[in-house]
Amino acid sequence: MAVLIENVFPVGVTNEILDAATDEMGVDAEIPPGAILHVHFEKDGRAHGVDVWDSVEAYQQFVQSTLMPAMGKVTAARGLDPSKMGEPEVTITQVHRLVH
Repeated sequence: MAVLIENVFPVGVTNEILDAATDEMGVDAEIPPGAILHVHFEKDGRAHGVDVWDSVEAYQQFVQSTLMPAMGKVTAARGLDPSKMGEPEVTITQVHRLVH
């Protein structure tokens, strides 16, 4: 069953950083296996990401194998240390119905 993943990123993670990581991963050209939808935006001074994935496992695999290395590269290029930025606030919700 599909899952909705909501991330509220730590202060310091901006849309610019998320755009750069998205470009680094090349996911605009080809969505990762298991991914259905991704959007990111800023709200109340924080960057947010909302995704729909086939499963939590597919999402976690993507985070470990692709997202974290890309974020590390992008933040390091900007002189930022991701280990000092904190973790995103993550909410995972099972999707009842998905229309696309």
